[in-house]
Amino acid sequence: MNAPTTATADPHPRTGDERDSRPPLSSRLPRPWAFPLLAYASTWILTLGVWAWLGDRNVAQVPSVERRKYHGWQLHFVFKDASNYLDVARFGYPDHLPLAADGSVKANNTAFFPLLPMLVKAVAVPLGGRYVLAALIVSVVLGAASAFAVWKLADHLRGRRVADRAVLLYCLFPGAFVFGYLYSEPLAALLAAFCLLALVKRQWLLAGVLAGAGTAVRPNMVALCAACAVAAAVAIHRERDWRSLWAPLLSPIGGAAYLVWGTVRYDDARFWFKTQDQGWDQHTDWGVDTVKRVLWLDPDVRAEPAQNAVHTIFFVLAVVGVVWLLQEKFPPAVTVFTLGVLLLSFTASAQGSKPRFVWTAFPLLIAAGVRLRGRVLAAVLVAFAVGFVWLAGWSPLHYGRGAP
Repeated sequence: MNAPTTATADPHPRTGDERDSRPPLSSRLPRPWAFPLLAYASTWILTLGVWAWLGDRNVAQVPSVERRKYHGWQLHFVFKDASNYLDVARFGYPDHLPLAADGSVKANNTAFFPLLPMLVKAVAVPLGGRYVLAALIVSVVLGAASAFAVWKLADHLRGRRVADRAVLLYCLFPGAFVFGYLYSEPLAALLAAFCLLALVKRQWLLAGVLAGAGTAVRPNMVALCAACAVAAAVAIHRERDWRSLWAPLLSPIGGAAYLVWGTVRYDDARFWFKTQDQGWDQHTDWGVDTVKRVLWLDPDVRAEPAQNAVHTIFFVLAVVGVVWLLQEKFPPAVTVFTLGVLLLSFTASAQGSKPRFVWTAFPLLIAAGVRLRGRVLAAVLVAFAVGFVWLAGWSPLHYGRGAP
């Protein structure tokens, strides 16, 4: 039997909605699952509005090499990291690591994990090599599927009303503006949400496969490995369910396969770490950069007040979300995944509390969905939508400030 038990699921969900006799919003639709898709559609309405407003305002900000490859709406969609993913889909990874005169590794596309570009290539081939169109299709489908997955997880954890509120928060959270780019966060959230759902339902093999796929999307999806390990430990301790070991055993397979492949191809087991550190100036600094940004301590940080204000605001939102998450007492796997994503983000140099990284820790929004209702929820959603539009419009006009 795969029914959830106290080993993995909270037997006492608390929503605060018991006195509300009205049916949930999604239950008023002919097909309840259409609700998260409608919520997701709202993000594209906002995105298309921003694209229309931007017009060619950001063209001067785009590197000339990008302007030669893309035009019109493509310059909005193929933004920063999206260009790297698209190049991997088109041309694959480099034959060798590019080196600078001092022997250090230059920035290159081996920093980007393979599953997203693999999906784009799989769609582009039957489209006759129309890679940008394929990327747009993949991005839209993955975004919609991620909204559905978060809604399903929230429904299982706290019921349909909370699920409806959580998916609205998920789709309008300012970090969700990456729905409009070929970025990997929606695919990561999709796999993570279904993996966590499989864990709380004790579907161990499925959870391991989904986690393994997730680790081939983004390095911070190693948090799924921790979630699988914790869920298995709880199941073994409480019920001697040794089948649960499938989840942690399979969970790292995707990311590990990429690292092994690169080790053989480049004859260097540290190829990815060198590319990240030497090429892209990305490394673990144990939170130093995050602290400097949040406390406005570094002169370089203070020189970018708008960007730094975003980091500070979303760090505070993350802290509030963590407090709510811990108070909810979600199944351990859900909590461990969320804290793991935040920890990996906050301890990474030049990453910190970027909105899209806080958004990837989406169980925070499920916890928020338990508490935010009525006018308070409406006000928060409006504030989120304003932040969504501002980030989607500001980032392309400040191309040199790093990936949003």
